[in-house]
Formats: sequence, structure tokens, C-alpha cells
Amino acid sequence: MKNKKVLFTVISGLMTFSLLAGCGTKSPTPAADATATPKATAAATKAPEKTAEKVTLTLMANQDWVNKPMTQKAWKMYEEKTGNKLDIQAVPIDSWEKVMKTKFATGEMTDIVMYYGGYQLSAIQPDKNFVDMSAEPWAADLKDFVLPQVKVNNKVYGFPLWEGSVSGMLYNKDIFQKYNIAVPKTQEEFLAACETLKKNGITPIYMAFKDIWPLLPQFGFDPVLKKTPDLLDKLNSNQTKFADVKELNSLVAWYKMLADKGYLGTKFSTNTWDGQPAALTSEKYAMVYAWDTYLESDMEPKAKGSSSKFGLMPMFLGVNEEGTYEGPNAISTYVNKNSKNVEQAKAFIQFMAKPENLNEIYKDQPTQTYFKSVTSNKPTPQYTAAKESVDKLINASVQQNIIGYSQVEMVKPLQDLMLGGKTAEQAIKAMDDERIKAAKAQKIPGF
Repeated sequence: MKNKKVLFTVISGLMTFSLLAGCGTKSPTPAADATATPKATAAATKAPEKTAEKVTLTLMANQDWVNKPMTQKAWKMYEEKTGNKLDIQAVPIDSWEKVMKTKFATGEMTDIVMYYGGYQLSAIQPDKNFVDMSAEPWAADLKDFVLPQVKVNNKVYGFPLWEGSVSGMLYNKDIFQKYNIAVPKTQEEFLAACETLKKNGITPIYMAFKDIWPLLPQFGFDPVLKKTPDLLDKLNSNQTKFADVKELNSLVAWYKMLADKGYLGTKFSTNTWDGQPAALTSEKYAMVYAWDTYLESDMEPKAKGSSSKFGLMPMFLGVNEEGTYEGPNAISTYVNKNSKNVEQAKAFIQFMAKPENLNEIYKDQPTQTYFKSVTSNKPTPQYTAAKESVDKLINASVQQNIIGYSQVEMVKPLQDLMLGGKTAEQAIKAMDDERIKAAKAQKIPGF
């Protein structure tokens, strides 16, 4: 893999949307009026209130997150309206988690951090590292379904200014129509569609294999844990392992099958996330595991008009006969409670959380929203067209609640399997080992 360096200061003009702002200055002290009363003279000669000084706040996030149009819009609005600046520190996705944890361990964390919720947030001790924002007015504005993703021990730490996407399989409608392929409703129909595409020289699925995380096996966990309500607790208390769960074995086997049957193409191991928009718009590929808002946030800026060519259908992963969708998985913004700029960082969140600002940020954005006061957003055409199917098959995201789950480290054994370096049993054991190692490091009872 290409050697990627951590970017601790982003090149000006590339990722930082800063506006120069001067520091506040004092007004000249007015001269005393000889005819004024002592009281008036004292009031006149009293030094005026000092103008609030402008501040530059540091913000760390992974490289993909800082490029989201909605995120960029919010940050630009903050800089323009307050005169403050943001120093965005973007870290490559494949090293993001390690860099962030190292920053916390060394006391070098930025003023503001973007991160996951759930147990993944618990792993970095939010009570020690982040400001408790439960009492902030905007906390009462959050919709119920997002609360598990921003809370730990019933305290709200994260501000979920993020797209509300629906994940599934994006498919090229023109290609499906050309080869008379109906939108699959079962795994059997999906595999038949893949065969038809392959026979006609179309690679069925684009997978950004080289970047690791886009394999997205966690999508397959959702229906499994929904069907077995106590499974999450058993995994998180070490009473059950991945190897014990039949459906997760089927999930791993599904990925191996996609590779072996050529449904990912012959050179899938070199595919990258950055190369995905061009690959999909080339019409050499028919489908991709992704989310509806990806079309607007990632593809449309690179290929105008391309988003309308794609539809949304269930994703098939070997674990649910009718397929599955995943509901919104919020990335939140947190304030480092040990920052020297903690009050200014809180003010940054408070600024964005004002209903008038939220509605401006979300205005006409093709996404769901996590805030009750926001009415300016609009659903994507793909979601609207597939709503009946989505409503039937959508599941909540569970990956952030699996103790020890890493979107990078847990996927590497799956890559080895797909390339022939591991058996299915070895891959699942390696995934279990990684999860258990992380749980032990967190000193989770039972591990």
C-alpha cells in the first residue's frame, strides 16, 4: 500500500477554510469633560469593555470527514460570522484511530475532535477527555434515535452535525435496464444479476479493497444482532465469539465468494476509495456497497449529473435472504475538556447548534437530520424511490456498540481471506482475537 503520512497541519487552501481575522483593539479613552459631574466624569473615563479576542481553534478528523460538503459549509459559516479561524488537522482514514488515541495518550489532542459514538466512544474515556454537554439547549433538540450514538452513561458528549444516510447497494439504473435486470429481492436473484452482468462484460461490484475500511462487513452484523437481541451483550461480555455465530460465518464466506466468482473484477485488490467515482461513472461497474448521500457528497462534485443515474436497493451479504439497509450512523463533534480553549470550543458548538444556523447548514441538503428544529433538509431521490423497501428492511447500525470493533483492524483478516492468505476459520479467529485484545486493553469485565 502506498505509504501515507499523517497530516498534522493541512495545507492552506486545500482543507482549511480559514478567513484572516484581526485581534480586537481597545477604543481610545475619551477625555474628561471639565463641566461634567464627578459621576459623569468617572463614567466617561472608565476604560471601555475589551472586545472579545479572535481565536484559532484546532480540529482533528479523518480525511474523508473533512471533505463532506455539509461539514465544509458549517465550518465556513462559523469563520465568516464569528471572525474566528479553524485549523483543520486531517488524518488518513487507515491510520485515523491510532493517531487519535496516541494524541490523547500524550496530552496533545486538538481543541475539537470528530469521532464515533457508542462503545467506541467509551473506549477513549469521554468523562476524562470530553466536555459533558448534557445541559446544553441543543441536547434537548436531538431526535431520540440518535441519542445512543452521542451518549455514554446517560451523558451527552457529541454534537451530531452529520449527514443522515441510508446505506445499501447503489446500482446503475441504465446498466440494469440495458440487460433487463430487475432490482433483486432475494440473495438468489442478486447472484443471478451478478452472473448476467459478468457475462456481458460488466464487473458487478466495485469495492475499494486497498483502503480496507470500504469492505464494510459491519453492515451484515445489523440484521444478525436484530434477530438475536441478547447477542450483543454476549459478545461484549465474552460469553460468545464471532466463531460461534453461524450467520457471521456466512458473512465471511460471502466475501470470499464475491472474490472467487469474479464479481469484484480481476484486479479488485488495487481498487481505491478515491478511484471509486470514476470507476462507477465509467459504466464498467454496476454496483457498490455505499449510502444514498454518497452520491451527492462524493460523486456529484466529481461528475455532475451522475447521481441521478443510480438507484438504491438492499445490500446482500449472505446473512439476510431479503437483504438489508443500515440506518444513519452519526459522526459527532466533541470538545476536548483539557484544551486551553475549552470555552471557545464550546462556543463553536453553540454557534452551530442555533436553530437558524442548523437550518442554514442543512438547507436543501439531500439527507436526514438528527435535530427536531431542522426542516430545511430534503431526502435523496434514491431514498424516496426505495422508501417502501427501506422501511421494511432497515436496521440500526450496531458496529459502534461492539466492544473492540475497529473499522480497519477487524477487516484486515477478511482481506487476507479474499486473497487466499487465510481460511475462513483463520480469518474469523483473527477478527475475534483483535476484538478481544481491544476489550482487554479497555479492561472490560469478562475478557
